[in-house]
Amino acid sequence: MAQIIIVSNRLPVSVKKENGELIFYPSLGGLATGLSSYVDNPDSQWIGWPGIASDELTTQDRQYIAEHLAKQNCYPVFLNRRQIEDFYNGYSNKVLWPTFHNLPVRHYKSNTLKRWWQAYRQANNNFIQAVLSLANTNARVWIHDYQLMLAPEILRSKRKDINIGFFLHTPFPKAKTFSRLAEQKKLINGILGADLVGFHTPDYVANFLEICQTLDINMISDHELFIENHAVRVADFPMGIDYEKYSSSIKSPLVKQALRRYRQRYKKLRVIVSVDRLDPTKGLIERLDAYGLLLERRPDLRGKVVFTMVAAPSRINIKAYQNLALRVEKLVKNINRKYRTPDWKPIDYINVSQPFEEVTALFQVADVAFIAPLRDGMNLAAKEFVASKHKSGVLILSETAGAAVELKDAIIVNPKRLEELVEALEQAMSMSRRELRLRMRRMQHQLSTNTVQQWAKTFVNTLQQPINIPGKRLLVKTMRGQLLSGLLNDWNRSKKHLLLLDYDGSLVPFTENYKHADPSKSLLQLLRKLSEDPRNDLLVISGRSASDLEKWFGNLPITLIAEHGATFKKAGHQKWQVIEPIDNIWKQLLLPVLEKYAALAPGAKVEVKPHSLVWHYRGVSPYQAQKYAVIIRRTLRPTLKKYELELLQGNKVLEIKNPRISKGVVIEGWLKRNYPFILALGDDITDEDVFAVLPPGSYSIKVGRGRTHAHYRLASPNEVIKLLRKLT
Repeated sequence: MAQIIIVSNRLPVSVKKENGELIFYPSLGGLATGLSSYVDNPDSQWIGWPGIASDELTTQDRQYIAEHLAKQNCYPVFLNRRQIEDFYNGYSNKVLWPTFHNLPVRHYKSNTLKRWWQAYRQANNNFIQAVLSLANTNARVWIHDYQLMLAPEILRSKRKDINIGFFLHTPFPKAKTFSRLAEQKKLINGILGADLVGFHTPDYVANFLEICQTLDINMISDHELFIENHAVRVADFPMGIDYEKYSSSIKSPLVKQALRRYRQRYKKLRVIVSVDRLDPTKGLIERLDAYGLLLERRPDLRGKVVFTMVAAPSRINIKAYQNLALRVEKLVKNINRKYRTPDWKPIDYINVSQPFEEVTALFQVADVAFIAPLRDGMNLAAKEFVASKHKSGVLILSETAGAAVELKDAIIVNPKRLEELVEALEQAMSMSRRELRLRMRRMQHQLSTNTVQQWAKTFVNTLQQPINIPGKRLLVKTMRGQLLSGLLNDWNRSKKHLLLLDYDGSLVPFTENYKHADPSKSLLQLLRKLSEDPRNDLLVISGRSASDLEKWFGNLPITLIAEHGATFKKAGHQKWQVIEPIDNIWKQLLLPVLEKYAALAPGAKVEVKPHSLVWHYRGVSPYQAQKYAVIIRRTLRPTLKKYELELLQGNKVLEIKNPRISKGVVIEGWLKRNYPFILALGDDITDEDVFAVLPPGSYSIKVGRGRTHAHYRLASPNEVIKLLRKLT
């Protein structure tokens, strides 16, 4: 195996000094578990801070620490108190952490922010100096998390032979939020020094690519960018847990001992448990408020339920964390004082970090896990609860935790809606045993196939896959600035315009249920204004059925083209014209197959259109979506070949249709009219057929990410609407 160097803010081994003696102990967290196979390899190393300020260490101490850690393939980066305060507590945790978790960032003096940023930049450079001292030729370096976002670019500038990966363990915010950072471009360029950039969920990937588009960074495919003569692959890698460790924990004597103790402690009580760090992002106040309201409304539960809240101290030197600790303690005391009896306390508050044996014993005794952070990159505690259970239990999980993408059988809640939290607790208490077991079984199957070991292996394997550097024709500029001014000038000079507009993903954003994507009143008014201008011929070309388009746009003077060109209705006409006849024979054969896999993948839906069949999977977990999309392709291949059909991979859809039906074919009649100005907008693979047949000088615009034949790009339907408004 080639040399792999892991770089993270903390090492898997930490150091402290007590009575002048150096003590080594394991760091908490799932990262060390997932990467243990690489650290155990003598050809691989782990670089990070050992958790102790260098001011506390003598030269001999540092040498001893380095020698001791080297035996475990770990190599320290020493930071002094000032660096820890400015780099870690300052810029990393007072600026980046709240930004990434959609929390307000306090106003700090400009000289303070400047000092923090310089410390952040210097610390990133220090970590890379350690990498350079260890890296062999063609080494693979995997850099982790928000503290080291500049490190990939620094490393690439020093060593072009090294394969660089970067993984962010927090959420990545929307472009509007991220752009508030004064250093946004430097941070993005820092990350893009990597060859592979990983996030927990597709939403975080989308947010990252959105900010890249606003910064005019070239996209060469759905998940690839081109910067400084190298390509960067961006993808989601949902981090798992060591499933076997948690599922088999019941065999441990220490776990059995803790389990007996908790059963005795919570005798005859139904147990609600939460395990978190004491952090403003975790929604601890909101959960306590919900539990207090539950007890107020449900007197029958008093004396029969207990909320065990584990909140391990975190970043105790930061004021916001100190204030949170005081608020939580006060709220716990108030609820306990209000409802407790001589033999019952409503909340068992544990404000110390708990070892593995205690946590898994708590999970096993719990009836409900109440995991509702305000924002969380993944939240492994939710997964650990599911893996630990051998009997029925229910998980309440925040929709804003990355784990919610995979654990769809949890009770998913909005952590900011108090009523929703209370209702979830009541639902959890009343759920039937059969439903509890079924939900738990499905979640356990999901987690057992996506472990932390598999996560690490998949990332490293992907890092090793080469990326083809594209030709210049694939580098597509965003329609903005001078490019936009040029388009508007051409529009104003031209006496006749042809507008070719896709619908889903171009004029309106995608919805989880395709049936809920009706046009807004403002969109209808905009299209009416454009279509009533005698200079404009407006065509809406969609994969939607004729009935959908007729319902939405039938009273507008525009041409409607349905099912990617299978049928159309010209502006001013009442009758729809069919280009290809309807053939239902193949549909009768394929429909049962699509319905079968829609039933197996919760959230999937089948749409039957006159000329096509569509399998929608926008609401399906990424793991199941990928799994069943592959199975459907393989299963349908013989029938597709027999009936000469094509299967199109759209945006979270698989569509089966006659290959003679094409958006490019249906618009040929309009293109023969030699319009002086043509604008085509589309987001999907079917729109590439339009872009490919447009005459030179046309404005073709790809909406969103992805490889394209279009000349330009816009980020979203919102940007499309802004452009169309300028044309009125």
